[in-house]
Amino acid sequence: MSAASQTLWAEVGDQLEVSSPGGEAARAPIQQRRRRSFDASAADGRAAVRLLRDDGLLRWVYEPPVRQLGTQGRRSWRAFSPESRETVQRIAFPELAPNQLTEALQGLDRRLNPALAQLIAPAEGLRRWDGTGWVALAAGELAALQGRVLVLVHGTFSASAMYAKEFTATVDGEALLQRLADASGTYAAVLAFDHPTLSVAPWLNALALRDALAPCTAEFDFVGHSRGGLVISWLLRMAPTLRARQALFVGSPLAGTSLAAPDKLRQALDTLASFADAVAEVASRAGTVAPPGLGVLALGVGGLACVLGKVLELGARTPLTDAAVGLVPGLLAQGRVTNNLELAQLYPLSTGAELRAIGGSFMPSEANEPLWKLWKRVTHLKGQAMYYGADLIFDQPNDLVVDSASMNRLGDTVLAAPQWEDLGVSAETHHTNYFQDLRVLNWLDRRLR
Repeated sequence: MSAASQTLWAEVGDQLEVSSPGGEAARAPIQQRRRRSFDASAADGRAAVRLLRDDGLLRWVYEPPVRQLGTQGRRSWRAFSPESRETVQRIAFPELAPNQLTEALQGLDRRLNPALAQLIAPAEGLRRWDGTGWVALAAGELAALQGRVLVLVHGTFSASAMYAKEFTATVDGEALLQRLADASGTYAAVLAFDHPTLSVAPWLNALALRDALAPCTAEFDFVGHSRGGLVISWLLRMAPTLRARQALFVGSPLAGTSLAAPDKLRQALDTLASFADAVAEVASRAGTVAPPGLGVLALGVGGLACVLGKVLELGARTPLTDAAVGLVPGLLAQGRVTNNLELAQLYPLSTGAELRAIGGSFMPSEANEPLWKLWKRVTHLKGQAMYYGADLIFDQPNDLVVDSASMNRLGDTVLAAPQWEDLGVSAETHHTNYFQDLRVLNWLDRRLR
């Protein structure tokens, strides 16, 4: 295991591992503790998920609590990939009852976005950029704003902190953020909206954002990355009197993403874990810094694996049901399926705001071997049947998280140039680093004036 991979998943494990009050092996029956094959780390009475490296890619495998494990169950993860297996990380946690899943998702949302723990009500998620960081709004500050206000909305497994980290990762991005926040420039204020992305559907986030913006009579420009574009779309749908001037969508699943389709959720957790691992590895080999949001993505995927491990039967060969993804409202709303009732209710958008979108597709070069192997396994190439569990997630171009064809489709309406900016195929730009692409920064710079 490379140092980059080891560091990434060790940090995820440290944040998610729940200790056993009685000691790791305290709850294991004495007969098991006397066996030569006894594994103290796996026999502490808690459930666990084990992240395995299978032919270079990662797989999540669920392990029931030790009392529920017979000989066959204990061997399940070992038999998963007999030719090449390596435990990357094992995360233990108390077994969750079905009625505890919502609470667990809420807790995971707070881990991913610590700002949520400070909110008394969801509508208080707005914060202002003061030139150095995001700060809480003072009483009456929002109502006093005049002119134009910019609002940034983040995506799944993310937080408003992402925007500051992404913009300041490059000289051009930092200059753009500084211009946008200049009090003498275009905007009276640059705001960001922190919101839960797993336990709550985008339309509920939009209701909270509508209530938060209600005191302000200024004109609004919106920028939404990924799922943030759906939140903005729902806002425009449900707040027709809002003075929205324009909405800019960056890599947004406006027509859903195949990663959130009910029958692909289990494989999606494997794919996203492999994606985070591969990006970290490629950055390490190149001597560059991995995208700032990569650790949060890995934490979110690991957290979901813990919460849904039993429901999805991670590592098992049984088929999934729609009920599994239905337990995660924030994902259900993004599923790219024909019977997505939430997306069917969203469009058409009746708004006077100008709508623009940007995005592209990702195809790494063979030199970036970890990403190349992942791309071949989840994209529309022949020969996939040789891999167990490697059913295709995407059957068309994508940025490894969102189908490219979803990024400019609003129901039956397809945005075309100049409302749609197609970045084309790139070997460098993928879903987690759009704001480090100079073409995206220039596009935002032209629009936000």
